[in-house]
Amino acid sequence: METRFQTSFIPKKPMPAIGGGMPSAPQHRRGTGSIFMIIAVVLFVCSLLSVGAAYGWKQYLLSDQVTLKSELAAREQQFNVDLIEQLKTSSVKISLVQNLLAQHLAVSKLFGIISALTAQSIRFTSLDVVAPKSPGGDLAVSLSGYGQNLSAVAFQSDVLGKLDQYGLRKIVKNPILSNPSLDAAGTVSFSLTASVDPSSLSYESSLQPAAPAASSTPSP
Repeated sequence: METRFQTSFIPKKPMPAIGGGMPSAPQHRRGTGSIFMIIAVVLFVCSLLSVGAAYGWKQYLLSDQVTLKSELAAREQQFNVDLIEQLKTSSVKISLVQNLLAQHLAVSKLFGIISALTAQSIRFTSLDVVAPKSPGGDLAVSLSGYGQNLSAVAFQSDVLGKLDQYGLRKIVKNPILSNPSLDAAGTVSFSLTASVDPSSLSYESSLQPAAPAASSTPSP
């Protein structure tokens, strides 16, 4: 009796899908790679456009700068630069002189103020002036003098209390008569201290025409 053997066929490679099956792995890789390539191309084109725009803007700014320089040079030629420098120097000198005049005090005007508030029977023998301790402060004035008698000194004290009548209230401030002393001859010596507004001693105001005097020297 003849013996028969049955063999089985096992394929070594997978059979391709028939009909509408799932796509194979190699086809999926090719699709993803094409998308990345498109994105890379788009980014490269955008970078080229950005570089071109930056270069064009730079050239525009350089051209505009050259135009402005030429316009400025043309305008400078319309003015006399040397004359402008001379005017600037003169302006600085004028401002300096104005500041000096505004800050300079004519101390000699103080004698007129003292004379206006001094009674006829009073004589002053010494004067001491101290400059303001701070800008805008008052001058400190100290005087020593004597009167013919006690009533003359008392009258002088009354005059210092009525400075409004002589137009000196805003000029002479806080006048104080102190240390009266009677000597053997009957005269009375005393001291006087007060503050004086420095604006009344302004040298600049002394250059202006003086107004008519509205007060006279007080007399007992």
